Amino acid sequence: MNRDTTQMTRALNSILMPVTLSTVVVLSAGCTGDDVAEVSTDVCSSGLQWVGGDSESPEMHPGRDCIGCHTDRGEGPRFTSAGTVFLTYDEADDCFGVEGVDVSVTDSTGATLTMTTNAAGNFYFEEESFVPPVTARVSYAGGSLEMTTAVPSANCASCHTVEGLNGAP
Repeated sequence: MNRDTTQMTRALNSILMPVTLSTVVVLSAGCTGDDVAEVSTDVCSSGLQWVGGDSESPEMHPGRDCIGCHTDRGEGPRFTSAGTVFLTYDEADDCFGVEGVDVSVTDSTGATLTMTTNAAGNFYFEEESFVPPVTARVSYAGGSLEMTTAVPSANCASCHTVEGLNGAP
């Protein structure tokens, strides 16, 4: 892990950790349904994992490439930007992320659209179009992190993966 990634990890944890822990307690206390399983925090930092397979749900497959899957299979809505906000950068696919994070995408025209993450940490824009290149900002509990470099795609999972493709954390 390079210095920039280490600093970003610490910053993200300082923004998300205090509120996330209380959110996990609330989620774990409630009914998780058939599509979500409680797992060890060694498996998923949230303690929750998607087990619903490809059943249609806005909470399905956190961390996976939503745009690629919906495009390749020709199923579900067409997304112009989508992703999952996690507590850690190395979270496995299908682990629940953080609910209630505002994700703002700004395109080359200066237009900014914001979506709030759902219970799985997923966010998506369906009909909105973005003029590349784009940047994104995540805001939660009074703190925020912003991309420092504009990228040619609003498909967050094309770079932000467990491996951190193209230098992305």
